[in-house]
Amino acid sequence: MRAFSLFLFWSASLAGGLVPAAGPREPTRVALREGRWFINDRVSNAGSAAEGLLMNVRMVNAVFEDRGKPDFDAEANTDRFIARIPDYAGHGVRAFTLCLQGGMPGYEGALNSAFEPDGSLRKEYLDRVRRVIEACDRQGIAVLLGCYYQRQSKVLRDEAAARAGVVNVVKWLRAAGFRNVLLEVANEYPHKGFAHPVIRSPEGVAGLIRLAKQTWPALLVSASGYGDGLVHGPVAEASDFLLVHLNGTSVAAIPARLAALRKYDKPIVCNEDDKSGALATAAAEACVKHGASYGLMLNKLNQRFPFTFSGAADDPVFYVKLKEMTTPRAGLPTAPSPSVADDYFPLPESQGGWRKLEKPDDIRRLSGMDPAKLDQLREWLLKSDNRNFAAVVIRNGYIILEVERGNSAKTDSRRVASVSKTVCATVLAIASEQSQQGRTPRRMTFDDRAFDFIPWAYPLSDPRKAQISVKQLLDHTAGICPEATGAPNDGSWEYILGHTGDPRTAKLAFDPGTACGYSTHALCHAALVCETVTGKPYDRFAVEALFKPLGIEHWWFQYYDGGPKIGRHPSHGLGMPARDLARIAYCMMRGGRRGTRQVIPKWFVDQTAAPTHDVKTPEMRWKLNPQVFSHGWELPARHRGESGRSGVGIPADARSKPGSGGQLVAFVPSLDLVITRQTGSSGEWEFEEYLRRACAAVLPSNDPRVK
Repeated sequence: MRAFSLFLFWSASLAGGLVPAAGPREPTRVALREGRWFINDRVSNAGSAAEGLLMNVRMVNAVFEDRGKPDFDAEANTDRFIARIPDYAGHGVRAFTLCLQGGMPGYEGALNSAFEPDGSLRKEYLDRVRRVIEACDRQGIAVLLGCYYQRQSKVLRDEAAARAGVVNVVKWLRAAGFRNVLLEVANEYPHKGFAHPVIRSPEGVAGLIRLAKQTWPALLVSASGYGDGLVHGPVAEASDFLLVHLNGTSVAAIPARLAALRKYDKPIVCNEDDKSGALATAAAEACVKHGASYGLMLNKLNQRFPFTFSGAADDPVFYVKLKEMTTPRAGLPTAPSPSVADDYFPLPESQGGWRKLEKPDDIRRLSGMDPAKLDQLREWLLKSDNRNFAAVVIRNGYIILEVERGNSAKTDSRRVASVSKTVCATVLAIASEQSQQGRTPRRMTFDDRAFDFIPWAYPLSDPRKAQISVKQLLDHTAGICPEATGAPNDGSWEYILGHTGDPRTAKLAFDPGTACGYSTHALCHAALVCETVTGKPYDRFAVEALFKPLGIEHWWFQYYDGGPKIGRHPSHGLGMPARDLARIAYCMMRGGRRGTRQVIPKWFVDQTAAPTHDVKTPEMRWKLNPQVFSHGWELPARHRGESGRSGVGIPADARSKPGSGGQLVAFVPSLDLVITRQTGSSGEWEFEEYLRRACAAVLPSNDPRVK
């Protein structure tokens, strides 16, 4: 199983795709990986405010021609633009938008199209486009190549010609070997000026996008909307990334426009905004702050005849700011500052995985950990029991300790026992968030009644079940078959839902919200809630909404069988390698974000930092402090010594989830620390001691607890 990754292109640059290498050179390739743009196999604008973004400028008339103006020298116009590409690139431009039908030149009646009436392509036009693409390639820059522009669409004979034109463009790009080109099938597709419905309707444009993808699946394709920053659902769903125009959108309205598009979980690129000077600077900053790439359009200068291309002199105010936003932050220490560390997220293991430190000096310098204490932790892990296991300790995004005995930290996906509970709660939070955005069949909040989403449970075996909230399933206050009853944790769905006559599952142990009883059965119910809310089996939704976005590649899910009425469904139980478990904790520690994408809702991350109930009486099985329990996660610093569990030496903001067999996932935001251990086994272990020792290995100069 492999995490989804769209991959296209490459070049030989270092930070953002500039400075061609001497000697033989690979063609520039641009990639879209987990929502961030990569140029030359490196994240764009690394270390800058615009890291992972594709800052661009609209230059559609750099390849302009007008067959009604024989005195216009199209080749010289293109030459003037190409001569300025290095200057634009040097000021932070990472992509240019071109168009095979140009843009508004400032007068009506121009005949500017690379297409013949049947959708075939004109060589003389393509030759100019080729020259620009190749010049950009040499500078490590991408090209957003548009197919259709409203004022020229009447050149095409009919809708069949429009479809043929898209296919012909894609075939030309593929045959030419271009790896630095993204395709924009239509500029402002809703425009009424388009002569053919297949170009101006959302469904038609979505079909053209799919046609381009069918012709060359590796090509990244989209289409731009109007200047209102909106994209229709069919187009957004078909696109690899979202193209927006912000001409008619005020700077103040930009954050809301971008937020409305987040429901599609795709990178957002503005490739047209006609603001200039300080206003363009403010718009660019708003986009970057909210995780979107920005595109400048100097309409009167670059797009209207006579076209002017003067590099950064086009708009000195904007280009100075663009260079600042795309330049690595000055004065960064050797070890990543928190703002830089926040941006890092590991690639999937098949693509390189977590970064890792092994030399003591590097561990001390880059992670702020004591190598000697890590060696002691290694020995403790090996002697703590005789189980096979894999364990990792991660600080500042670096694996600084990895211990394996029989299990692989990368690929071993045996059961993680109760660690599954925290994964299920996290997945259910994503389902709730998506439901609030109207993206699921049912709307759900954690305060809603859980059994409204479990139709298989009716008729209820205990009428009090109707009062159980979703969050009570997660913090062990629902009263559903606590483990203290001694009932088996696994069985048929009829058994889990209380329909087999076993009083332990049929009747609640207490009124909902009045006591705390650790319950595996409650989380089984939570998996069914997720299935009803999303309209997808729990395992499928978990993979789509959490695992793939985080680059998790190995897993398995537990299923329970049911009779004809209930059938077979996944429970919350699962298996996962230690390194992949760490991705979930690391994402939580980053406020639920991976790069610019909010994978886990921020409200969920915040709420897990405190108990989510008011119960004060001890938990029923282990007599634990009930205030340890939150939304599926636990607060280990709150342990008071019951059952040998002590929170001494553990920061108050730590979250963890232990599982039978010495399995654990934990993170400490104040220390930028993540630890995991996976065994696939069962039984007791010193969970808090592992976390305590890892925290103690942080060097005093790097520990905020040390004044």
